[in-house]
Amino acid sequence: MSLRNAILLLLLSVPGFAQAGAADPSARRDIDAGNQAWIDGMKRGDAKPIAATYADDALDCNGEGDCLRGRAAIERYLQDRVAKLGRASSARVTSKGSAQQGDFVYEWGEAEASFPNGNRVAGRYLTIWRKRNGRWEIFRNMKIPND
Repeated sequence: MSLRNAILLLLLSVPGFAQAGAADPSARRDIDAGNQAWIDGMKRGDAKPIAATYADDALDCNGEGDCLRGRAAIERYLQDRVAKLGRASSARVTSKGSAQQGDFVYEWGEAEASFPNGNRVAGRYLTIWRKRNGRWEIFRNMKIPND
């Protein structure tokens, strides 16, 4: 799925947000834990805890609309990225908001990691979390391009 199609799908679902509510406590707990897994994984240089937050059938898209399909592909990409960048000296995720509709939570925010060699990974994101088998996991994730 291209980024353009994902955004179109999201815009078509906007009327549904009027019927959406705040994320339930179990969703918020798993989302916060998932965001912390990204921070910890970046600081340790370990892709496994980050990849573990994704569903087996997840889709992860960059700002150009290129997407990876499936946890295994996402984990391979993250391992390559960690090997290239090393351990982050600092990392943060700032969740700016969320809305729940049934077994889906739409969460948006900003993430950033800085590395000792001067490299930096930063950007805005939109993540769709899905509840499956009592656990909230990343179903769709996309970086929101800068204006």
